[in-house]
Amino acid sequence: MKEPVEGPLFTARTCREYLKMFNLNPPDLKGLRILDCPGGASSFTPIMAAAGFDVMACDIMYGEEPEILGERCREHLRILTEALKRIKDTFKWDFYKSPDEMLEKRLKACSCFEESYRLNPDLYIRGDLRDLPFDDSEFDLVVSSHLLFIYEHRLDREFHRSALEELTRVGSEVRIYPIVRENGELADYARELINNGMRGVDVDVDVDVDVVEVDYEFRRGGNRMLILRR
Repeated sequence: MKEPVEGPLFTARTCREYLKMFNLNPPDLKGLRILDCPGGASSFTPIMAAAGFDVMACDIMYGEEPEILGERCREHLRILTEALKRIKDTFKWDFYKSPDEMLEKRLKACSCFEESYRLNPDLYIRGDLRDLPFDDSEFDLVVSSHLLFIYEHRLDREFHRSALEELTRVGSEVRIYPIVRENGELADYARELINNGMRGVDVDVDVDVDVVEVDYEFRRGGNRMLILRR
């Protein structure tokens, strides 16, 4: 058996998952400049870019060769799938009917990413979430998946403060999913934002905080996203 991966996984999610997680309607996205951060190996950027949308992805892992990222993604997806099989009952199997189906679809998403990353490198920008290489208000919409809040047991308050400050600096609207920890309970940092606004994490910007229910619940309890609007 492989050793557990230390730190966040570099995995893939499908474009269809993104549309569900972030309550996105493609016709409404025409003309918007969109950033996926951290993008990982998801197929959202390659599929949306191929359809003519103005979209790019940013991740601290970008800059490696396509084959290296592709292999890392496939390895992490298989580790994740084996782990989910051991705790299968803590997840809802509606979107995916089984762990094996999830693996199959996400491996396809990984291949989609790897090909796009090879052919369209300008769409993939290496960057640290705490110090993004973009101008102020460069994006109309930023989507951020499966790093903030869910890893609050590994990423401390200062990481969250810096990341939220940067995301709201570069994007007029930021959507973050999920807002629960790995056990499905609302993350402490997310609760502070919901109750106190951005002041709860000491970010000195005028940002509205909203919580929206979405038509996607894989991890039980994870059917809401956070929206930050400047």
